[in-house]
Amino acid sequence: MAAPGGKINRPRTELKRKLFKRRRVLGRARRVRRRVVGAVVDMGLTTRHHLRKRASSARANITLSGKKRRKLLQQIRLAQKEKTAMEVEAPSRPARISEPQPKQQKMKAPQDVDMEDLKDES
Repeated sequence: MAAPGGKINRPRTELKRKLFKRRRVLGRARRVRRRVVGAVVDMGLTTRHHLRKRASSARANITLSGKKRRKLLQQIRLAQKEKTAMEVEAPSRPARISEPQPKQQKMKAPQDVDMEDLKDES
């Protein structure tokens, strides 16, 4: 009886060899197609629109108009200013004094005391 997974130590068939080669060649071609070729001006200001353009055409040069560039820079500046303002506000709560506060000592429970009989005196 044969093994459940097929024959052991059986050489690959021509078809299987061709399929492996096809997958390897297509994967290499896909990597070559996705490689970035075009120049990018203003590297730090890449938006999702640029990424979409890069996906459709890797060779396209990506440049920003002056208006878009200024708007993106202003957006980044305002975000940083807001972030620093948030950082300043957080520690503005009244800080604890580092001096140790005197601890209050617990009152000890009173010891048993003998009660006097008041009936005897009256």
